[in-house]
Amino acid sequence: MTSRRNTYTAVLFLCGLLAAVIYLGLGTIPQVRGFAEVQRPAHADRLGKAHILAQAEAEAKAEKREAPAMVRTMIRPLKKSLGPSLPSYAAAVDAFSRYAQGSDPAINALLDRDHLFIELYGGAQRLMGRRMVEDTDPQYTIVRLDNELLTFSDPDGEPMDMTLRAQEMIDFVRRVRKEYRTPVLYVQAPSKLNVSDLPDGLADCSEAEADQFLALLEQARVDTLDLRPAFREAAQNDPEAGAELFFLTDHHWTPAGAFLGYQVLCEKLEEDYRFRIEEELTDPNTFNKYSFGEVFLGSQGRRVGSAYAGLDDLEIWSPKHTTHFIYTVPVIGIKREGPFVTSLLFPERLADIDLYNDNPYAIYAGGDYLLSRAWNQDLPDGKRILILRDSFGCGLTPFLSMACGEVMAMDPRQFNGNQDIMMHYIDWLEPDLILVMNTTGSLRVDKLFPYLPSARAAALEAKRAEREHEAY
Repeated sequence: MTSRRNTYTAVLFLCGLLAAVIYLGLGTIPQVRGFAEVQRPAHADRLGKAHILAQAEAEAKAEKREAPAMVRTMIRPLKKSLGPSLPSYAAAVDAFSRYAQGSDPAINALLDRDHLFIELYGGAQRLMGRRMVEDTDPQYTIVRLDNELLTFSDPDGEPMDMTLRAQEMIDFVRRVRKEYRTPVLYVQAPSKLNVSDLPDGLADCSEAEADQFLALLEQARVDTLDLRPAFREAAQNDPEAGAELFFLTDHHWTPAGAFLGYQVLCEKLEEDYRFRIEEELTDPNTFNKYSFGEVFLGSQGRRVGSAYAGLDDLEIWSPKHTTHFIYTVPVIGIKREGPFVTSLLFPERLADIDLYNDNPYAIYAGGDYLLSRAWNQDLPDGKRILILRDSFGCGLTPFLSMACGEVMAMDPRQFNGNQDIMMHYIDWLEPDLILVMNTTGSLRVDKLFPYLPSARAAALEAKRAEREHEAY
């Protein structure tokens, strides 16, 4: 069956490639944000990064407040880099002309250098109206949801029993409680499937796996917080607003989505962990929002190209009230001090965007570091949280830092499965509360859930020994 499907896909691709050649020759496709449009270097002017920055400064003056230094200092470099680093339309047409004349090496070099092959393939799939674009690795097959968001999906994937995985987390929580008497809260982050549906005929196991995982933790009396119901409710109340909680082309939540998760988490912290959080810190209306148009081609978009996926906008949220933070990444020597927008965020990374190699989402907290620390100078006696998180934590931790004295974020993947080293960090940092946060899709991936040793570790070791035995 798989072979027949691959053959069918190859035939469709060849047909689509021919259509793309015609498309490039004509240079137009009505009502589609297609290949020709994204090739124009000035395409970003349509949403207007420079215009938005200028508008933000005008609004700031109208409100008799000074625009953040970030906005002022970024206008000049952004004017120099309004377009993505994709080949020009003329270069693409010229490449096909050489191809028609039999110059295979020239066209192949252009495809490799500028991701033209991905753009053409994705553009062909979009022209054919396909909602599923298969990848050589089934778990990275791209599916367009009912609300146009892209998501990863494995059509042939089998459900995974979460018993061993849950036991791994239960063992970790019990060890922390025993050795340090520190409370642990497990936070289940959402996915795009919480705000939209798959096309008819496709199924996904991740939501059911997360349900089983949480149920097993609760049976073992591990405290949990499920963020998914809040996202489902938001999408049901306003489908358009629900779609804005995630990036169109990337698997992460947007700043708006991260803020919703932060709001739900703050309610839990106040109710169960005696946090006192000012109302203005959880009100989205107390933030300025600066939007940068079409600067982001995310993890899913890069699999199919911008001709299929489109491009994402990115918002920078900045508190209207005065803030002062010190943010450090000890291992690599980063130290930033100042207001929220220039200490906890890295807005300078928007000054020069390479769509296929940069990750603008990481302007929030800077990226996935082994350890980062954010001290809130306005709340020196506030509680100290350590969050063990995957990349979803980048969007969440800057907001959470406003409600705490200190937020320490660790990426467990950086410990290569060595739980003892992770425990040494916990002993050194002495947090008041530990949060563990994962997305639904990461629960089944060993590298994204490295809380070892445990029953899961023993099972993995048994499989490794069995493979070595078969090899001999």
